[in-house]
Amino acid sequence: MELKRWTEKRWFWPAVCLLSFAAGWWYLSITTCAQLGGDDEIINLQNYYYATHHTFWDVLLMNWKSVLPQFLLQAGRFRPFSSPPLIGWTSYFLGDLVGYRLYILAWTYADIALTGWLVGKATHNKKLGMLCFCLMPMMFSLWQDSTGNSLYSYGALVQSTLLPVLVAGLCVLRWQDTGHKRWAVIAAYCALHACATFEIGFVYIVPLFGLAWLYTGKVRPALRLSLPILAGEGAALAFNVGARVVNALRAAGILAGDAANLEGISPNFDLVAILRTWVMQMSAGFPLNAMIAGKMRPGPVEVSDVICGVVLAVAVILVLAALDRLPTPQENGILFLTGLAMLSAPALLIAVSPKYQQDGNVDWRHGYIPQTVESFGVGLMAAAVLIWLLRWARRKSWWPRRRAVVSVLLAAGMAFSVVWQRSLTRASYEGGGRDYTVFGEAVAAGIADEVGTEDPVVCDFIVWGGNLTAQKAFFQRYADTNTNAHALVVWRGESHEETTVYRLGIGRGADKNYDIAWLGLGADEPLETVTGVTVYLPPRADTEGVLQYTTRSADGTETAYTVPVQSLVSGNAEDGGLWLTIPETDPVLGDSIQLTAAE
Repeated sequence: MELKRWTEKRWFWPAVCLLSFAAGWWYLSITTCAQLGGDDEIINLQNYYYATHHTFWDVLLMNWKSVLPQFLLQAGRFRPFSSPPLIGWTSYFLGDLVGYRLYILAWTYADIALTGWLVGKATHNKKLGMLCFCLMPMMFSLWQDSTGNSLYSYGALVQSTLLPVLVAGLCVLRWQDTGHKRWAVIAAYCALHACATFEIGFVYIVPLFGLAWLYTGKVRPALRLSLPILAGEGAALAFNVGARVVNALRAAGILAGDAANLEGISPNFDLVAILRTWVMQMSAGFPLNAMIAGKMRPGPVEVSDVICGVVLAVAVILVLAALDRLPTPQENGILFLTGLAMLSAPALLIAVSPKYQQDGNVDWRHGYIPQTVESFGVGLMAAAVLIWLLRWARRKSWWPRRRAVVSVLLAAGMAFSVVWQRSLTRASYEGGGRDYTVFGEAVAAGIADEVGTEDPVVCDFIVWGGNLTAQKAFFQRYADTNTNAHALVVWRGESHEETTVYRLGIGRGADKNYDIAWLGLGADEPLETVTGVTVYLPPRADTEGVLQYTTRSADGTETAYTVPVQSLVSGNAEDGGLWLTIPETDPVLGDSIQLTAAE
């Protein structure tokens, strides 16, 4: 009864949703610790550099020049509203690792909020919508989602595909309420926009039909509400087919112009390969897949992990306790099937692609980027399962006596999932993110500026697999220089004639306060030793620490040194960091340069 009095206060449910949002944002933002992956590694650098070196109108004009040929069927593939690789207003969000991930997280939470709103409206049950809103953040598989091909990548591609779909769903329900055709027109455009962003947009007519069925309670009215969605998808399909026809005619030499390579996105109907890829892609959408299929183990647990887990779990328990009107079994079944459609349909679209049928692209641990929207489907399924369990438990005589115990056990299970995933994500990806950060800070501070643009600068940090264009794009983005940059792992596997070669290395310390970067002139062919070493300490570095390094003499004798930072300072960096200079003795082993705490 006490809980009921609290829930009747006007501020209670907004406060619960706000707390859930804060904890969910904090929980999902752990992915900011991971470095960029996939095509983001080069696209973000190039697009942000262009956007910051041209006017806003130039950026919009470039976007228009990229979009127009697609509507004229000149691109081979119709996706004019896809954020990468096109340059556009979204390019301004690509410059910073943390800012970029938070930008994607904003898209993600917009989708979560719209999903809760749409489910609440479709089921005529606001509390059920709140349940989806509070439950959804825990459904993402953060370990998989932190890789280059998932939730936090490709400029929020799948999130920006899902958002117009959800808006279309709200519009068709509004059309049902008001009868105004403008809502149907808006819904049709939103469906077109989604399909013109990413091809998985075509499959969303199935879950939208399920939600329309929930809203109307009948199949025929639900089919009527699906017509605007079908019209929008049909228009997008016409553009897609037209683009492919023109591309095929170019490939055959009938039309002038170069044909695009569409082999990776052309269907392959090998049923065994489709089934295997389909099941593996779906498995990646479940939150604890990394523990079950990946055999992964979490790292050290921090207080923030526990806080996120407890708050998110308590929010779900509060909504479940206040659900006085449960959906009927039929309505709950439709909700479950709607979630199943959101899980399986995007996965099936990936499964028919010959590219992802190949070993290594999709497996039991990793899926391609649609696994993000698959997690939305898992969330709807989880909500339906919780409602089934709640209905069953409330019929039992023991429920009034043991409700508190059952609630605590359920909350503990949900909190465990949050804590496990957050700690695992940090342990798996934090090192790469720290390397990216200190490398970018050192380049931006000008560590390699004096080298010029002719002599090679061979970097420990690998950009996009060591691609030369990507390595140089990194320096353009952060230092605005055309540095002749290379990746060390690639350089060592090639033969070179250059005699003057620099190595730009990273020394990852015990934590981010001991991460450093350094530059030295190569003293041997594999660049194991360097001379004339300059060390960069970022502003957060422990300036009372000591620098450890080892030298190697001509006869192979190695000597270890431990020198206080303050005795090596040679200047201040413009960003507030410090420049250190290692005294000239014998060549220094690059991998030995580390910043540690003073004893």
